[in-house]
Amino acid sequence: MSWLLENWFGSKESLEQVREDIHEHLHKEFYLGVSGIDNPQQSANRIEAKELFLTMNGPWDDQLDEAEQELLQYIHDELPPVVRDEVGIIPFYTQVTAEGYLVLTYIRNATNRNVLLQKLPLTLVTADGEEVARKTFDLMEKGPVGQMASRPMEFMFRWEEFDRIPDKEVPLTLTFKKPEKRRVEESEDLNIGLSADEQAHYVQKAKEKAPVEQGQVDLQVLDIKPGKDKGLKVVVVFRNGLEKRLEFTEVPIIVHDKAGDAVARVNYTLENMKVEANSQRIWAFDIPATSIKKSEVNVEELTAFIPKARQRKNDKAAYAEPGFEDNKGLLQ
Repeated sequence: MSWLLENWFGSKESLEQVREDIHEHLHKEFYLGVSGIDNPQQSANRIEAKELFLTMNGPWDDQLDEAEQELLQYIHDELPPVVRDEVGIIPFYTQVTAEGYLVLTYIRNATNRNVLLQKLPLTLVTADGEEVARKTFDLMEKGPVGQMASRPMEFMFRWEEFDRIPDKEVPLTLTFKKPEKRRVEESEDLNIGLSADEQAHYVQKAKEKAPVEQGQVDLQVLDIKPGKDKGLKVVVVFRNGLEKRLEFTEVPIIVHDKAGDAVARVNYTLENMKVEANSQRIWAFDIPATSIKKSEVNVEELTAFIPKARQRKNDKAAYAEPGFEDNKGLLQ
């Protein structure tokens, strides 16, 4: 018997025998709000679970035997319909372990585009609505969830991360607290390297991103595309969630290929690059061919990112590459 069957459903080896247990363990699905509609959980425009393609990732990909994969597919197909054009997370099993409280879920992407989840703030609440644990999970390294696809994902809340540890018998529910929307003013002062059509496209693309959290600064790469003379162009949105204007004096951009190898590392020095309070600004950076370390690259397989910001004096933002001791996260 596989460890999944043994640990989840006791001695029941038949998939048919676990049908009732599956529905007993299911929690209410919550949605990330990528469609832009209010209260997506109330939408009647839904897709049957079997219309989504089940994909594996990380330990799910190479440590499951055939019976376990069959069970995951079976559970997936038994799930209720998912709201169209949304990303939903539905817990299908919870377990109290020695390390903490484990929640197994399916992340279901019912949109027609790949969705890359970066930082996902989740909480555990009791039946009375009391929050006993909250944690932000970094899912960047997991990669995007494909369009019209579903992926199993586990979330572990360790006991030391709890505000209060409830009795073992108290059931807990996984919830998502969407970041509070901020008033964001789009700056019309865009980089000269973008055409009017590109400006409109990337402004709309920036709107589709999760809103920047209050009191934080968020830089995200919106696109990477071929540039002039065999170079690259990287489009970045600077989002300032502070109550004051912020100046950026330097921005490093790192480009990796599909294998994770560095293709380019370029540090840009900026002059008079200011982003007003509670606003955003879009900028295009050109990476010359001389800065590209590999002779032949497939732009479709490249990933660009910016190391996290840290604060300097005079309300300026600087950056530190991952792994350096002074990498203190986004500007607070």
